[in-house]
Amino acid sequence: MDDSPTYTDDDRDGEPLSVIDLLDRIEGLINASRRVPLTPNIVVNEEEILDALDQIRMSLPDEIKEARLLLEERDTRLREAGQEAEQMVAIAQERAERLVDDHEIARRAASEAEQMLTEARERGRRVRREADEYVRGTMEELEAHLTATLQTVRKGLETLEDRPSDEEGGRSRRGGRRRRS
Repeated sequence: MDDSPTYTDDDRDGEPLSVIDLLDRIEGLINASRRVPLTPNIVVNEEEILDALDQIRMSLPDEIKEARLLLEERDTRLREAGQEAEQMVAIAQERAERLVDDHEIARRAASEAEQMLTEARERGRRVRREADEYVRGTMEELEAHLTATLQTVRKGLETLEDRPSDEEGGRSRRGGRRRRS
């Protein structure tokens, strides 16, 4: 098959045509062919079509080899990129571990700060609780004092109501008898 002619494109300076180019050439030959009257058939140049098909057969293995090589190269690059990424992650992990080890003081300080924050929160809760208890006790004392004062005021009013009037018509000295509402 090496003795078969190779179609070349005038624009390619004698370079062999690709399979796609050859298929386009066959399509052009078919489109340029004469039609057989009253049928869907055409008359084609058998030699040109067969030569183009032979060229396709010869080109396919080369293009398949090229495609396979491209796929292998892509796989190799992907593998290399994966290995490089793994190395970068390992280096980053080692560096992070070293930084963590180097910053033991920072970890202790963070731990102590967290402990101090916890103690401050607890102290705040205790102070609030004590303040609430103090306010409650003071309010209860005030309530008891106000209740005693209110009872004294009511007794005073009752005493005033129970007194006999010195003036006519049941009026008291201050201009009339007051009644509780």
